[in-house]
Amino acid sequence: MKNSPLAVLFDWDNTLVDTQDNISNAIKYTLDLMGCSNKAADRNSHESRKSYMVNLFGDQWEKANQIYQQYLDNALLQNIALNQGVEKMLQTLKGHNVYLAIVSNKKNTNLRKEVAYFRLDSYFERVVGSCDTAEDKPSVIPLLFSLEESTLPINRENVFFVGDSVTDILCAQNANCLPIIYGQSISGYEDLLCFQHFDKLTDFIIKYLKNR
Repeated sequence: MKNSPLAVLFDWDNTLVDTQDNISNAIKYTLDLMGCSNKAADRNSHESRKSYMVNLFGDQWEKANQIYQQYLDNALLQNIALNQGVEKMLQTLKGHNVYLAIVSNKKNTNLRKEVAYFRLDSYFERVVGSCDTAEDKPSVIPLLFSLEESTLPINRENVFFVGDSVTDILCAQNANCLPIIYGQSISGYEDLLCFQHFDKLTDFIIKYLKNR
């Protein structure tokens, strides 16, 4: 995509869409099948999935992860909703020729089905999920892959990455892009830009483009 003034990349789960109920149900299901129903099911949304699984199940984490993924596969498109203001934001940014992409650690086939379900495909140059590249976030590899259609130099002035987790922040920082938090601020990263509403994020980006 040529002549874009800016690239804005987004995480998917609990950034553009609310999937918290689905994730919570998958965790509870996994705990039950692993015989760990007495353990706390709460998952820190800022923690990576692998880290969570290892901490909870130890050397059985891969088995637990397969159970967890199978539940998510079976529950695809259930208990999922666009967060408020997402489509209006995407329309506005696309109207300003902003390069848009998704970088998620969700299984790639499920991710693209969900994006298609909400009819958002046309807004994004790339929709990158787990298994599309050799590594997942916080590695820079999926982020760089998402930008292959862009001609912008990759730096904090040209590429913003919006997400809700430490994994997203580290991915952006590792690639020398600007991390922006969606939702609640994250302990240890209070100095970063943080927006709880997409209309405010949109206003910030449009103002940024006008002042460049």
